[in-house]
Amino acid sequence: MSFFDAFKPKWQNSNPAKRIEAIADLDELTSQDIVERVALSDDNVEVRIAAINKLAIIKTLQEISKNDSDSSVRRLAETRAFEEIVKKLKDFKESNLNDEVRGYIEAVKDTRYAEDVLKATDNLTIKRELVKLCNKQSLLAQIATRDSSEEIAMAAADRVVSESLQADLIKNSKHVSVRKKISDKVRTKKEAEDNGKKALELLQSKREALIKQAHFLAAQKDAIATKPQFDALMTEANALGMGDLAGSLNEIYDSFNKFYDEANAAKRAAENAEAEKQAKIAHLTETLAELEGMLEANTTEENAERVNAIVDEWTASKSIMDAASIKRFNNAYFKTQEAKKIVLPTAESENASEEEIAARKSLLERLQALSDTEIDENTGKHLHAIVREWEKLDLLEGDDPILQAYNALRTKLNELISAFNEKAQKVVEENSKKLRTLIERIQNIDENQEFREIHKILRDTYQEWKEIVGEQKFKYHDLWQEYKIATSRFQEMQQWENWHNEKDRDTIIDEMTALSKEAPSQDVLAKFRELCSKWREIGPISASKFQDYRDRFQALVDKVKENCAPFIEEQNAERQKNLVDKEALCQKVEELVANAEIFWKDKFKAVQEIQENWKNIGMVPKEAFAALNKRFKDAVNAFYAQHKENVKREDDSREANYEKKVALCIEAEAIKDSTDWNATSTKLKQLQDAWKATGPVPKSKSDEIWTRFRTACDSFFDKKRNHFEEMDAAKQKNLEQKQAICEKLEALDLNNVTPEIIEAYKTIEAEWKTIGMVPKDAVESINERYSAIVNKIVAKMAETDPELQAKIAEIKKKKQDSIEKVRQFAESAGSNQLADAVRDIQKEWVTLGSCGNDDAELQKAFRDVCDDFFTRRRDQLDIQEQARQNNLQKKILLCEQAEDLLTDLNESTVVASMNKVKHFRRLWKEVGAVPREHSEKIWKRFNTACDQVFAFGRKDEKKEEAPAAATTEA
Repeated sequence: MSFFDAFKPKWQNSNPAKRIEAIADLDELTSQDIVERVALSDDNVEVRIAAINKLAIIKTLQEISKNDSDSSVRRLAETRAFEEIVKKLKDFKESNLNDEVRGYIEAVKDTRYAEDVLKATDNLTIKRELVKLCNKQSLLAQIATRDSSEEIAMAAADRVVSESLQADLIKNSKHVSVRKKISDKVRTKKEAEDNGKKALELLQSKREALIKQAHFLAAQKDAIATKPQFDALMTEANALGMGDLAGSLNEIYDSFNKFYDEANAAKRAAENAEAEKQAKIAHLTETLAELEGMLEANTTEENAERVNAIVDEWTASKSIMDAASIKRFNNAYFKTQEAKKIVLPTAESENASEEEIAARKSLLERLQALSDTEIDENTGKHLHAIVREWEKLDLLEGDDPILQAYNALRTKLNELISAFNEKAQKVVEENSKKLRTLIERIQNIDENQEFREIHKILRDTYQEWKEIVGEQKFKYHDLWQEYKIATSRFQEMQQWENWHNEKDRDTIIDEMTALSKEAPSQDVLAKFRELCSKWREIGPISASKFQDYRDRFQALVDKVKENCAPFIEEQNAERQKNLVDKEALCQKVEELVANAEIFWKDKFKAVQEIQENWKNIGMVPKEAFAALNKRFKDAVNAFYAQHKENVKREDDSREANYEKKVALCIEAEAIKDSTDWNATSTKLKQLQDAWKATGPVPKSKSDEIWTRFRTACDSFFDKKRNHFEEMDAAKQKNLEQKQAICEKLEALDLNNVTPEIIEAYKTIEAEWKTIGMVPKDAVESINERYSAIVNKIVAKMAETDPELQAKIAEIKKKKQDSIEKVRQFAESAGSNQLADAVRDIQKEWVTLGSCGNDDAELQKAFRDVCDDFFTRRRDQLDIQEQARQNNLQKKILLCEQAEDLLTDLNESTVVASMNKVKHFRRLWKEVGAVPREHSEKIWKRFNTACDQVFAFGRKDEKKEEAPAAATTEA
């Protein structure tokens, strides 16, 4: 310790360690001038570093970062300057920026600290200025994507020019306005770059779309219905101009017209056939009416020939008639057969036998016709009439075929009639149960309730009764009597209710009479609507007075309407305006449903706002009310169905994200106990990045899964922090040991290097090598301190040792060569092989040892050329990455162009499409490499589109070759 140290402040002590302790004890707020003086002037690097860590004067820090002789001090000062600038900008709350603050913003604008400023400050003025000055595209894109202020996000988006970053903004920006603005900007740019080509392509695509639509219309089965659409398409095509596709369209149209002419002819033929059929039906209907007239007049015997002609005509053509007409004919036919009197033979002769056989055959035909006719209530009567006639004939016995046929038909008819009767009886029984239930319902009516409710029950019950009974009232006569008895107890109540309702209607008529005499106004109109509503709510009155009351009330309604006509017109105009407003809202909802580009959550907010506006709009014209409400309801329902699908998709996505995050938790938990600190830290950071990239999970599971993941990460990093804190303590002890060694070396008398000094140096050097690592921020300074002393010792030793001189010269030569090599490598710093070579040279440099007094200068030169090499390497890699990004955009465009060919790929376009694909592939080869993570995916996308075009082309070639192959084989 120096004698003068007792009279100096501790921060001026001759011992650097004491000075560092003194600086650590200084108060940061009140001792900035002392800290500044030490940081600028102290000759010890470690002391200056300690002072810089306490210094908060930005200008001084910036000065040190440029002028200090030690590179580690310069780097630390630069970092501290930026940290203090971030603090200043964070705490700046004023809206007007002074020159000092502008200078701070200028300093951080393109550094990583700009992001820290944006996160830390809420001052919009600072954000605006920073966005205005910043040129770093990635930072501007980040601001435009995430910043909570729409104004700042828009300003940043305006300065993003990278196409890939603009594409990210369109997808990911949290502001709809930013996404829309960038979309418009990109589209405008593409249109400007297109220079009319897009318009020509659009025109051609419209023409091709018309051709495609023409093919579609020509393929429709109903040419007559399609004709107006095709004519409209031709009108549109003529207005557009079809260019070289006009011939193709005309050819399709001519082919369609031929098909239309054929269809039209077929339609006319079908119409003629239908007309003939209807004429035939009308004729048969007339003849049936004629036959029924003869039966009614009992003149069938006199007109037997006409009757037979009608029967023959009906028998031949009755298949075209409906079931009801056929039933009428069968009934008439049976009656004609019953009207024929069969004359039985009185003498046994061949003629009599033939007559009897003819009679039996006629009866069998009638039985057969009866069995073929739908069974009804009259079928049994017809059967009995035929049986009576059969029994009048001679008795047949044995296996006579006619008798067997008769018995079979009779048995069949008896079974059908029995089944019909059973079914009818079952229906009657079921209906009777239903009718008894209705009677019970009436019997259970509480007479104390409002008669209006009673009347409603009676009316509904009677309606049900009529629906059950239908046309067969006579079958339920007894039940009807019970029904009348059950309802009779309400007749007096009905009369009382009618009288009460008449009084209510009289009151309303009196009020309407007085209202018709008042001066017209909106109040009169409101009172008028109220009275009309009350009139409709009044219950029934007696039928004898109903017409009178209705006429009186209607006359008063017409008079009030006439008086209030101007106000009604005004009201109608208001309702018409409301109709227009509501139709506009309907259209907005329909457009939202149809527009797939709008973010679905933005759509949801828009529809909610529209629904609120709908409620606030008044009435519309009565005739438009139902249709308008249905249109709005249908549009809203369609939206919510779409919204439900979007929510379901998001729920599915959230569930999928949850599964992904569970997998990330499992991975984190598997390595949380690892002691491979660097590798595990890198892996956990990758998992954290993957966690951030994974979207949201269901809210019910969010806290649980986040706690699980964070617990696993915190477990590892807590252990790592404890481990390195222990290491830091050990490093600090190592630093103290090395500082003690430096002091020992510095205490050696180098003016007279004796063997004892050399031996002491070797012992100290061996001890130095056994000491472990020191804190990172002290590595460079302690090594430089040690090397400076060692270099002096080696130089002194070499003065008396020629062999050592030669060795030092050799080491110096190797170090100079290494510096020159790295300097030459810097010209091609982007090469991976050269980077590995520089790292090998750095490793070799450490093993070379000291070359005496020149070693410090060589060490500085070597560090500078290595820093220059790797700085150039980073710049070149950034340039290469930007070039790869540009190449990626070019290849994406080629993919889109190749995929566009597939949208209209057909026999007429396939050859041109194949030629375009060949051209695209040549362009693809000319474009350079893309980022590695996109390489395989973008190639697969492009190759798939190209292969589909060629596959379609090969299929067409095979189609064309098929007939020739078939001929050869034949």
